[in-house]
Amino acid sequence: MKIAYLTVAREEIREAAEYYAAISPELGNAFKRELQQLLRRVGTMPLAWPPCGASGAGLRKCLLSRFPYMVIYAPLPGEVLVLAVGHQHRQPGYWRDRLVK
Repeated sequence: MKIAYLTVAREEIREAAEYYAAISPELGNAFKRELQQLLRRVGTMPLAWPPCGASGAGLRKCLLSRFPYMVIYAPLPGEVLVLAVGHQHRQPGYWRDRLVK
């Protein structure tokens, strides 16, 4: 299944990868690799992760295992839309204004 990203989600990925790459290039690459692997699994089984809160929008959340990041996504017909890739200690629900009503 196709994976699509909101522009702001791509920016979050870039910022996180740059942060880890500043610590160590290998760490930055490891972050990107783990995120790619997770998104491949999400693209294969988009309903395998739990619903995200009581949004009622059918959103799902999955966590990276090595890094303290979460992916918020919407399983849509024919694609998965990534709304946020955020640090788990960030203010909960910071991404809610990204929902299209």
